[in-house]
Amino acid sequence: MKGIVQPVVTAGTPRLPSRGVLAATRSDMQPLAAALHLADVHPRALYMSQLYAADEIFLAGPFVGAPSAVMILENLAAWGGREFIFMGWCGAISPQIHIGDILVPALAWIDEGTSPSYLPFPADSSRPCLSLTGRIQQALNAASLPFHQGAVWTTDAIFRETPEKVQHYQGKGALAVEMELSALFTVAEYLKVRIAAVLVVSDDLSSLTWKPGFKEKTFIENRKQVARCIHTIVKSPLLTGDY
Repeated sequence: MKGIVQPVVTAGTPRLPSRGVLAATRSDMQPLAAALHLADVHPRALYMSQLYAADEIFLAGPFVGAPSAVMILENLAAWGGREFIFMGWCGAISPQIHIGDILVPALAWIDEGTSPSYLPFPADSSRPCLSLTGRIQQALNAASLPFHQGAVWTTDAIFRETPEKVQHYQGKGALAVEMELSALFTVAEYLKVRIAAVLVVSDDLSSLTWKPGFKEKTFIENRKQVARCIHTIVKSPLLTGDY
């Protein structure tokens, strides 16, 4: 059953190309706009975010947390978006990964409040589009960029990443924590659109103490490299078949 409030589609709303990029953080918007040849496009407001759109690609962001991310995704899908690549940051909770590492999520544990509103039955996790995830992996391999693949934990509460919760999701095999992906994966399946993600590790909680790494060289440089890889992905043909 549809919600009473739906994304607005009028003569004044944009008609988007099928493929787009979602950027969670403001500081990744300009590098992505440059990599996607959208730097000269005048952005339009999209709630508290911005939307850059051209004939073949669009870019939307920034946003924080599951409700905001899903509100953006719902609108972009209503306006024509069918294939989305998400770029964001995450905090390591596994000693296997380190600040500046690249992570391609294969599953997201649901610890946010948006997904249950879209699920027909209770679920504790959601997944990205397998074929689109494969394209991200291929692009990273072609650029000789090492990466990790595995589960992430999606939370609504950045200041409630308690030792008990970190240990719980470590026990479930999560490599990192972030704030959007389980909801984006859930809602993409509901909308029958494709989404996959690539993250760069910005900080480390794996030892149950916080180590920020926002100024570390590898973190800054690998974000630039990921933006370039996303450009190579969006030049490939659109996927077909099942979502």
